Amino acid sequence: MHRNKKAGKRSRKLLKWIQRYAGYWHLICTPGCDLDMTVTRNIIHSLAENGLHEFIFVLMTVHREKEFLKNLSSFLNLDLMLEEIRRQDMDEIVRMLDENLR
Repeated sequence: MHRNKKAGKRSRKLLKWIQRYAGYWHLICTPGCDLDMTVTRNIIHSLAENGLHEFIFVLMTVHREKEFLKNLSSFLNLDLMLEEIRRQDMDEIVRMLDENLR
């Protein structure tokens, strides 16, 4: 029962956000729409401020063909790889690259 209450609360939170930011929600869900970096940044901040972080990834996935999001993904991947290199040895990094290139 506790899980259902939590899910219901979460759903109400999302629906309130959608009601308040209907234009943002339309942009999140509509591939190929006129979305720029400034609006994307505003959407990301709004989602984060409301604890709706998973929808940031929805936004990035739906609009993954936008050039500025492709570039962002490349930078994030490089940053994450550098962090892995700091935490692990290069042999482990090579193993991970090999696995992901199969």
